[in-house]
Amino acid sequence: MLSNQDNVVFSGSNVLNFSIIIPTYNESANIIRLISEIEKNVPGLESTEIIVVDDNSPDGTGNIVENYVKSKSSGKNEKTGKRNGGELNETRIKVIHRKEKNGLIPAILEGVAESNGKHILIMDADFSHPPEVIPKILEELRINPRCIVVASRYVDGGKVVGWPFKRRLLSTGASKLARHGLNVTQVKDPMSGFFALPRELIKDIFIGTKGYKILLEILVKNKGVQVKEIPYTFTDRVSGKSKMDRNVIMNYAAAVWQLYLYGQNAGQRTVNKQVNRRSVVFLSKIGRYYTVGIAGLVINYVVSFLLANDVANSLRLLSNLWYIEASMVGIGISTAFNFFFNKYWTFEDREFSPASTAKQFLSFFGISVIGALIQLYILYMLVENDMPYRLSLVLAVSIASLSNFVLYKKLTFREKVWA
Repeated sequence: MLSNQDNVVFSGSNVLNFSIIIPTYNESANIIRLISEIEKNVPGLESTEIIVVDDNSPDGTGNIVENYVKSKSSGKNEKTGKRNGGELNETRIKVIHRKEKNGLIPAILEGVAESNGKHILIMDADFSHPPEVIPKILEELRINPRCIVVASRYVDGGKVVGWPFKRRLLSTGASKLARHGLNVTQVKDPMSGFFALPRELIKDIFIGTKGYKILLEILVKNKGVQVKEIPYTFTDRVSGKSKMDRNVIMNYAAAVWQLYLYGQNAGQRTVNKQVNRRSVVFLSKIGRYYTVGIAGLVINYVVSFLLANDVANSLRLLSNLWYIEASMVGIGISTAFNFFFNKYWTFEDREFSPASTAKQFLSFFGISVIGALIQLYILYMLVENDMPYRLSLVLAVSIASLSNFVLYKKLTFREKVWA
């Protein structure tokens, strides 16, 4: 099954204990030293292979590994080994040359498809994932061969070194979104790129998202699987260039939404007629919600304008309030308007008892504040990652307003999100 992005088939012959998959792009400064460190840290009794999947690196990363393998095999077999207690530790090194740069997840999937290990370990090539943690990961798989072992930055003992504030903020926000939005709260670091698992846990599922976080999709699609997290120190790369850019952020947002829809539909496939009806109702409510929102913006502007004392133009219309005070009144009136019209029209809640209405209004107001913070957070992260301000503002407002709608629906007016 695996993926519709690459036609890959598992080989299944010469089965080894572990396959270490290392996707690379322009990692010539790191790759040979990394392979040497992995070979030193692979436990002596393990039969292991290292598969480097190179995404057509302009700096010749794949060719460098090929030359390394040839130099090691001069005068002997292409396999390297050493004896330990009478057992042969066999570390094979294989290079997959991809014809074009096609993304991290497709590269990982091709590496997995070409591997022979009963267990798969995935790691980066930039030394942010220290090879000395590999023995701990493999030991956990020996203890429980059916679990996913995650090298974690966010459990006790784990940490991140070398990240600027905005990168930490982005990672923390993305992890919380994944954990709570996709219900993988049992894992502290679902965004980790350093993990190992039995090959059937990835072989038997369809991997359909793009981006950098394949672990997240594996966790969502293997509900109930046991997960063990091992602390490690993530150190930002010192050689090469980070792969983090605006496309990564957008692909991650799209992946989370796609996995959210998967979780909503899993185990409750309905007939097309029912799904269509739900879609119509859902879109109808969103249309009403945005209509109310636009009306609220107009009310906010008109009230603020009429009440403010415009010193520059010597205008005094209905009041003589300072413009900040006038804006606060406008915000208050428009918020009340939005609440009552959404309650009555959008969500069709006709119960107006004082206690219940007051409770709903407080919830509505609190969610509005959360939405404002979400908007500011997204705007900051997009602009800081070089996206134009106007486009960033549109995306931030759109995402924040949609999240407000979902929270109003679920928390304020007690409706199912997709109902």
